[in-house]
This record gives sequence, C-alpha cells and structure tokens, in this order.
Amino acid sequence: MWNCWRLCSLGALLWGQSFVQEPLTHGIAVGPLLHSYGWGISLLVPKWHTPRRGTLWLGELTSYRLRSEARTRSAYRDQGGKDYVFGKLYYAYLLEIIWGYQYILMPRTAITHAQLSLFGGIGPAFTLLKPYYIEIAIPISANQAVIQVDTYDPTRHSYYDIVGEADFYLGFDQLRAVPGAVIQAGILLDIGKNPSLIRALALGGRWQFFSSPIKTLHQYPGRRDWLSGFMAFYIGNGWK
Repeated sequence: MWNCWRLCSLGALLWGQSFVQEPLTHGIAVGPLLHSYGWGISLLVPKWHTPRRGTLWLGELTSYRLRSEARTRSAYRDQGGKDYVFGKLYYAYLLEIIWGYQYILMPRTAITHAQLSLFGGIGPAFTLLKPYYIEIAIPISANQAVIQVDTYDPTRHSYYDIVGEADFYLGFDQLRAVPGAVIQAGILLDIGKNPSLIRALALGGRWQFFSSPIKTLHQYPGRRDWLSGFMAFYIGNGWK
C-alpha cells in the first residue's frame, strides 16, 4: 500500500507539472487605467527570468482631478457662455515610469487557463500642470463688455465676471512639471490558454509624493502626496 501511495503521488505530481504552462520570457501590453482621481493609459512590459519570478516596466499617463471639481453653470449661458469649474487653476496629468518585481502565485495550466501574480515597484513620477483658462467679461460701458481670456484670480474675478470655460488647447506652452516618486503594488490576473496572448486585469494601490504641493483648486490647499487605488486592463503579446 505504501509503494502504491508513493507511485500515485509521484504520478499526480508529474501529471500536474506536465500541465503547467510557463510564461514566455518577454511581453508587451497596453490598456486603459482607472484610479481614484482620474483615468488614462498604461503600458506594461514584463520579463520573466524563471518560471515563477520576473521583472516589469510600467509607463502610465493619467489625469488627476479632485472629487470637489464640480462644474458651475455659467451666468451667461443664454449668451453662449460655457459651464466651467469655479476656482480651478490647473489641469493636472500624472506621468509615471515604474520598475518592479513580479511573482507568480498561481501558474497557468491546461485546465485553469489563468495566471495570477503579485507585482510591486517604484519609480519617478511627474505632475504635469497646464493652466486652466476662462473667459472674463470686461465692461467698457454701461451695457457693453469685451471678452478677455485669463486664468482665475480670486482677487479680481467673481461668479458674475466669468463667462465660461475657454479653449482647452490654450496654455500648453506654459506646461510645467513637478517631480516626485511613486510606489505601486497589486495583483495581475492573466486569463487565456495561450501564453503568447496577454489578456490581463490589474488591481492594486499606489502612493505618490511630490517635491512641492499640487494645487489645482483655489478653494483647497495643495497636496504633496496621496494614496489611491487603481484598476487596469491590458491587451498584448508575449514571446520567447
């Protein structure tokens, strides 16, 4: 009986190993990314060094928007004024490059067709700030005014001075970057029986911190760091 148990156990082990599908050495995938303060796009470049362990690169460009950024109805809407965000100073975008490690918790097999791995990494982050422009009504007589494009100034602009949001493309020549860093960790579920086709869902959290506070709304103090959750879906290919 003991010999039979050993033979059965060895057979089960060999049978299970024969059905494990190791990840391909290289890969590249891209997809949408959602986080607690916005959305954008993410690039994933994994590299597996052993059947269980590997490294990865992540490149992400996403928007950053406070939950308090509610749009205000223009006082001049009947005259063509556009709704706008009262007190908004900047559009903010997050650019991050992350290098990290990954470890397979559950390998893909011929039965499960799914690979579950942990990953974590760190890298530089930049907040790209673009001025938010609004249209201002400047009176030139008792019943006439001219439209001037400017950024919001609480000492000069009230609700009844603002006609509405100006053209989004204004201000790119004044784009500036605030440097910082990001730490990110999560799980990656790659579904599919073919290792050469990446179809993966990533879930996790990240902590971002910057050299100076990021202030996008006049009414709220700037923040130097924040913690957020994220979700991304990747489509791509793997190869040896």
